[in-house]
Amino acid sequence: MQLSKRQIKIILALLDLENAITTKELAEQFQMSIRTIKYDLDAIKTWFTKKDSLLCTQRNKGIWLDVTDSKRIELKNELLQVERYELYPDQEIRIHQMITILCLQTTYLTTQQLADDLKVSKSTIVADLEKLEQVLMSYQLQLIRKNYFGYTIVGAENQIRLLLEFIIQKGITDYDIYNIMNVITNPTEESNHQLKLAIHSQMQQIYQVTLFEISKIVNQEVLEQFNYSEILSIILRVTIATARMNINHTIESYKILPNQGLLETKKELPFLLMRQVFSSYEFPILEDEYIYIFSDVLMAYEEHNIADLTRQMIAFVSEKEEVAFNRDQQLFTNLFAHLSLKLHKKYLFVNEYNPFTEDIKQRYPSLFQTISDACQKEISKSVSIINDSFISYIALHFLVSFEKLTINQTIVRIVYICSTGLGVTSLIQQRIMEEVPNVEIASFASVLKVKEVLQEVEPDLVVSIFPLEDIQLPFVKVNPIPTKSDIATIRKMVEGILQGNPNKTTTKFLASKGKPSQNGIEEESRELILMGFLVYEELVKLFNQRIQEEYEAAFLLHVYMMVHRIYFQSQYENEGNVAPDSLLNYQEEVAEIESIMAKNKLPINKAEITALLQYLTI
Repeated sequence: MQLSKRQIKIILALLDLENAITTKELAEQFQMSIRTIKYDLDAIKTWFTKKDSLLCTQRNKGIWLDVTDSKRIELKNELLQVERYELYPDQEIRIHQMITILCLQTTYLTTQQLADDLKVSKSTIVADLEKLEQVLMSYQLQLIRKNYFGYTIVGAENQIRLLLEFIIQKGITDYDIYNIMNVITNPTEESNHQLKLAIHSQMQQIYQVTLFEISKIVNQEVLEQFNYSEILSIILRVTIATARMNINHTIESYKILPNQGLLETKKELPFLLMRQVFSSYEFPILEDEYIYIFSDVLMAYEEHNIADLTRQMIAFVSEKEEVAFNRDQQLFTNLFAHLSLKLHKKYLFVNEYNPFTEDIKQRYPSLFQTISDACQKEISKSVSIINDSFISYIALHFLVSFEKLTINQTIVRIVYICSTGLGVTSLIQQRIMEEVPNVEIASFASVLKVKEVLQEVEPDLVVSIFPLEDIQLPFVKVNPIPTKSDIATIRKMVEGILQGNPNKTTTKFLASKGKPSQNGIEEESRELILMGFLVYEELVKLFNQRIQEEYEAAFLLHVYMMVHRIYFQSQYENEGNVAPDSLLNYQEEVAEIESIMAKNKLPINKAEITALLQYLTI
């Protein structure tokens, strides 16, 4: 019997479950009506019966499978190994098939030819063409219609190839990846021929040749240089390049790749695989084909300051989603590392396989679209760079942050105003954290920096040893060392804030600076090291080679220690450590230093700035 795409997904979900599930839960999971689920379950039960497996149902309990673990694996593998084009030929699959077929032909194809190839009616093909054109437009491609001749696709060659990548990767399952990696690491002729992917037969043949060749090249040393996603992308690009060159469509010019001997000596995997496969088809080793296979980094990416890019993206998403992601320093740390790796990597592939894409798009459509808008605004408007896979990996970082934000939504964030922002801050923080529940000290500040810090931190409560005016926030005046009465007043204010806002619309993130985070010292130390590096990098640019070479190592150590001191509220005391003349002579540098530190949420005092300026005078 023939199963629909939706029924296949439901079966795979049931095979993954160990306990019963209700029709209502299935309907919510697949976002459809209970009636539709019940209709599909009738067909699914018949399918399980034919496979000598029992699908059980019971009122008030739900649906479950009564099969052994080995039978579950057998059934799952059977579903994932079948000819998927024939199994669930829904509109999306048909459109992807038509695009692939048209991209592998040099001539026009008629409606009848497409209908015969896909085993559907001409009217079905005509109905699908409107949707097909929408897909092409997103890649700046065009469907050309010609009376009595049929249809063909025209547009930039790199865009055609990117679309083919997207189509093929969309059909790759986790089980396919397992089989592909198994063929590569444990090659046999039988395993290669048994591999069936949801791609056109002509492309399948080239893919198998490419797999066979890479299995002869890959060893443990090569595997350590790449993750599976990069290997899949390299294989796929060699396959697509071969398929397109087979119909005389190259990426750009016919210039032969220079320095082939050097690439062979360095054992560059993209080159080695390209040479082997192209040799099988008697193709020349063209420079532009190598650039396409090697990486997109040489084609489309413009250099950015990754730290600024990360901040801007987080700020954009925070504003649009109305969630305080910009308060999550760990999100900045993780996203900065991710973007640095992606955009400065030796092998950068824009259509990397991502198993989370469809789930994220379905469950978090608003966040996905906002991140897409942020990427287009801050990185590139090209769909070839900002594709679903790229966006989904970024979304994962925001989703992790959102979970933390949700957990800590009942925390009241306090800014504490004291004489210098230093001194007895550790004692004050410990006292308040111990005696007042559901709070965090978001920041300490001197009275000179009140407005600036309040604007940046956006606290729920201000506690100050000074009387403050024009503060549009809940405010408590306390003694320099908080008394029992002060603590009681703070506690009462916190309780009032929580009672007045039991369901805050803006989630608060717990980011305590005075003690290790929930994930332990490892996470906090990683954050601190990255922060130190970012500050050092920007200060080196600011000082612009004015630091003598013999002091460069000392300056690096000084910056890291300075960041550590500021992070843990233990800066140099201003008294006796400030050089007014130095601050006056370097006014521009002082302003820039304060800006750099503020951007990294590290309020710096004059003593620390004076110490930094010493490296310009020695």
